[in-house]
Amino acid sequence: MPNALHDLQEFYIRRTFHGCGGISAGASIFALSKRARQLICESEYVKSDIVRLLNVPAEKIVVITAPPLRQAFANYSVAHFEEVRARLGLPDRFVFYPAQFWPHKNHLRLIEAFSLVVAREPDLKLVLTGNQRNEYEVVMRTVSEAGLERKHPASGLYQADDLQAVYHLALALVMPSLFESISIPVYEAFQAGTPVVASNILSFPEQVGDAGLLFDPLSSSAIADCILRVAGDPELAQQLGKRGRAKMVSDDGPQRYCSQLQGAGRVNSR
Repeated sequence: MPNALHDLQEFYIRRTFHGCGGISAGASIFALSKRARQLICESEYVKSDIVRLLNVPAEKIVVITAPPLRQAFANYSVAHFEEVRARLGLPDRFVFYPAQFWPHKNHLRLIEAFSLVVAREPDLKLVLTGNQRNEYEVVMRTVSEAGLERKHPASGLYQADDLQAVYHLALALVMPSLFESISIPVYEAFQAGTPVVASNILSFPEQVGDAGLLFDPLSSSAIADCILRVAGDPELAQQLGKRGRAKMVSDDGPQRYCSQLQGAGRVNSR
């Protein structure tokens, strides 16, 4: 039976898993990798990690890209999008970052970057979503200290239909995370034709390709520059949106994923 590994984050960011069985989880992954007939992962980057960190032969590993949930493909009217905007209190112009408030999601540096952005784009706002736990209070305190309360509408968790509308309404998706195997929000933005600006590390260059702008996630000025490029160049934003949509209907898109997954048999996913 094949076994699926999302990533090997436990080996990199032990702080995230402190007190949550991170060490035992790493040991379990190592043991399971030795017993599995085949391993499935979501990117070439994770495959190289499995080979290097778990000493698994490359020929035992299959890369299968996981797209967003099928309901994200639904078509909605402009009226629906505007109803969602009014109901959720979304601003006219905003960039969107959906992520839990874990340290490696890099919210604090994004807030630093957004302080630079609004100095040049004062009507632009930042919408964050996620459960109000982990480092949520730290992030909100940083927003307040930066004087960005009016630039940051209330956040929370959105229903699937509303989430699709948020992507369509957003000026761009910003993804400053310091660790991802594959980013589902990037695929969701691609489906909606929303421009993507993302970290230039780990699996992001592989996933995003030429369908987005990449930045150094450790540099607030680099993050700000990419956001400002999209905000100030509608033609570039439109071009990136088209490239993202094209990636989702290419041979590497969801149709191929579904056929690969069926061919691989049942999968145990953690």
